[in-house]
Amino acid sequence: MKIVLNSLKALGLILLSLVCNVIPLFLLRGQKELSPLMQWLLGLLYLVFVVCVIYVLWTFHKKYESDRVKQQKIKGIDLGIALLFWLGMRVVAIIGTVINQVYSGQETTANDAALQSMTSFFSGGFFFFTLLYVLLIGIIGPIIEELAYRAFPEHFLFKGHSRLLAGFVTTVVFALPHSTNLIEFLTYAGIGLLLYLAYQRRGNIKDSILVHILNNLPAAIFLLFL
Repeated sequence: MKIVLNSLKALGLILLSLVCNVIPLFLLRGQKELSPLMQWLLGLLYLVFVVCVIYVLWTFHKKYESDRVKQQKIKGIDLGIALLFWLGMRVVAIIGTVINQVYSGQETTANDAALQSMTSFFSGGFFFFTLLYVLLIGIIGPIIEELAYRAFPEHFLFKGHSRLLAGFVTTVVFALPHSTNLIEFLTYAGIGLLLYLAYQRRGNIKDSILVHILNNLPAAIFLLFL
């Protein structure tokens, strides 16, 4: 019974991360129908919401961390290793994109295409919504996703044991909502596996958050220039 309850908790956090991810999409799409006052109000409410989500998740996460992990700091060597993980993710993404082009004829993954399509709402739109969208992709999303997809499943279900199973399960669960075909699934599974390995290297979720931000933030900033 406890494993079922913990599984539901983990699933609930993943659903929460998805909710956090889709709200800015709805804000951008509906911005023309909102008054300036409502635009600011909804934008600020979303910002407060995700800050509260991150604060609560981080507070509960710290309760599960060992004293050894709590004392860890990100040093130069850790940043260098994070860059190597990021490079590995770029290689996986490029190879996956090329194979996906041959397989489906799509120039990019459906997930990336959906993200890029939102730039059509940038021009002449409410800039605060655009800024929130960029922050979501580059910083907010990586923090919440790493906690929801990797840290809490580890806390609730695996508790430091069965790392192979934990890596497999969290990788599959991470890849599923990001993909629409087998090639995309394998691509995001590869990316998810590297993020899991970055986390498990020291058992510190800060490491995988850093790698995730390194991967997402440049692309998020690039969206502003499309």
